[in-house]
Amino acid sequence: MPSIEEVKKRSEDFRRFLFGGEIERRHIILDPSSYAAEFAGKSGGYATFWDNLKFKEAYPNDSFVTNFIFPHDVFEELRWSRRLVEDNGAEKFYEERLKTPGGEKRRVIAEKRGTTPWLIESAVKTKDDFSLLHYYADVVKANARRYADALSKEYLPAKERGHLVGSVVLIPFECWYLIDYADMPLLYYDFPDEYLMAMKSIHEANLMVMGHLKELGCDMIGMGSAGLELLSPRIFDEAIIPFARETTDYARTLGLITAYHICGFSRELVTSGKINSIKPTWFETFSTAPCGNHRSLSESLAHLDPQIISKGNLSLELLRNGTPAEIRVATEGIIRESNGRRHIIGQADGTILSGTPPDNIRAFLEASST
Repeated sequence: MPSIEEVKKRSEDFRRFLFGGEIERRHIILDPSSYAAEFAGKSGGYATFWDNLKFKEAYPNDSFVTNFIFPHDVFEELRWSRRLVEDNGAEKFYEERLKTPGGEKRRVIAEKRGTTPWLIESAVKTKDDFSLLHYYADVVKANARRYADALSKEYLPAKERGHLVGSVVLIPFECWYLIDYADMPLLYYDFPDEYLMAMKSIHEANLMVMGHLKELGCDMIGMGSAGLELLSPRIFDEAIIPFARETTDYARTLGLITAYHICGFSRELVTSGKINSIKPTWFETFSTAPCGNHRSLSESLAHLDPQIISKGNLSLELLRNGTPAEIRVATEGIIRESNGRRHIIGQADGTILSGTPPDNIRAFLEASST
């Protein structure tokens, strides 16, 4: 394990790269996400800040150590009651209920080892249900500093060990895990005014939290477009880009780094210049088939604003199922294809797949560093 001094130097070198203009392809990021929870021996659920830190220290790389905490994990008035409704050995299903000023809301959540929880039944289905999104946003706005305190509570010990730290601020359409991705297009086209009003309210709450996070030592804001392949270009133009661009602009005034993530099918958004209009510090990823629709890393990079750092592009399937030799060859290909660009070497999607062998992870890191 590297010493604290070595970690600090690596972190500062990476920070200079992110804010500077030099070309460097020896910065490496691994985003373990749910794999960090598996690595920590948990049966399911979201990885904690300390799970991510343990993974990073076991596999040294340049990743920020990030926190992912929902408002209902912090505020009593947003806490859902939970009831186990099925456990088939492989998956657990929970019914959750919450009393709000707009009436009681209900959702069903599934959990499985090696994955993040996912919605089986969303709490937002009708026009009236948008009141839930406003309720969440109002609670966060009224308690923005308290929410930021919860997100940043592990910053100091991690920074003392030399690590860069960050938090995931869900951009509006992700709705704090309240809307099922598959429902988003339907809700937008059925209730466009209510959708945009709720997103604006959540966006305003996020900006308030970001200001406090900077004061508390945050280095980076993680943003995302999970489920984007389910959405239309119109929704991206009208309900995502304006909020995402304002978020990255505000982060820049605070001196924060922004990482903008899209799983899979992002080729048209890159080639059309839509990602360029958001202007994050770095954009990820450029997945090719079967995970995404990019033809190649080099082709997609030709369309990305050179001021935006690219990140990717190792296949998650190859990382899990390939041999160390195959992974080394693929990593060398990433370095060749990104030649001449400011590029961060990393995997080509949001999380390392469950069951990925440690030897494969080490092979990737070794090939990236040589």
